[in-house]
Amino acid sequence: MSLLTADDYQQFATAEPDYRYAYGAGSQQFGELTLPSVPPPYPVVILIHGGGYREIYNLRPLGTVVTALAAAGFAVWNIEYRRYGNGGEYPQMFLDVAAAADHLPSIAEASQLDLSRVIAMGHSAGGHLALWLAGRPNIESTSPIYVSEPIAVHGVVALAPLADVTHGSVSELSSDALLAVMGGDATQEPSAYRNGCPVKLLPLGIPHVIIVGSEDGSMLANAERYIAAARAAGDEAELIVLPGAGHFEIVAVETEEWAAVQRATAQLRDKLHPSCGKV
Repeated sequence: MSLLTADDYQQFATAEPDYRYAYGAGSQQFGELTLPSVPPPYPVVILIHGGGYREIYNLRPLGTVVTALAAAGFAVWNIEYRRYGNGGEYPQMFLDVAAAADHLPSIAEASQLDLSRVIAMGHSAGGHLALWLAGRPNIESTSPIYVSEPIAVHGVVALAPLADVTHGSVSELSSDALLAVMGGDATQEPSAYRNGCPVKLLPLGIPHVIIVGSEDGSMLANAERYIAAARAAGDEAELIVLPGAGHFEIVAVETEEWAAVQRATAQLRDKLHPSCGKV
């Protein structure tokens, strides 16, 4: 069976959210909130799409992922942000993702969100950013992407992420888009990599899991580098390798790979609050 491609991904079904909120004045500075049909308060997934950091890929192809997570009992905050090609050059991409996450407290009461159970989930470049959100307390105060009181993230599910961005920038994973959103390579912009690369922000101090396909070769090798570093730093970090899967099966909700993502996300939620009822 052939693996799904980026073109297949772009054709994934979309879904309409319950609410749309702007966290900034720009056209790309908004998030879409979808609520589950179970009793509140709701655990929250901050969902971050990927696409190689490029403008051509937006949040719409993750519509069925949003629907699946909401059906599993999560409130889903699916965020948009500026990328390479529409103003996301360093440090703007990071500032947008941070502002989107930090917007949650302003809408939490009205939507009955449980901000003591916040999971960051991202795919590909979005997986990098999900791990980065969890590492923000370790950012240097002199960095342009530093925020004094970032929203707390309690767990991360990173799907085929570029987790070790520093290594990725000098490997076959490097691209003009990656270098633009990082401000250059690691020798040109050491501060950007020190504060924007999840490996440099370890330990995260929270449980997190990386899920990647066995056929997603470069991403798998990158994830293995990250997991080794996270465990060495004392973090509770798990790597799940899905046999026969490539880069996009993991966010295709009709696949066995997505079922594995759902199980891992539910297990992480229950680990955060073992006594809470399952949904």
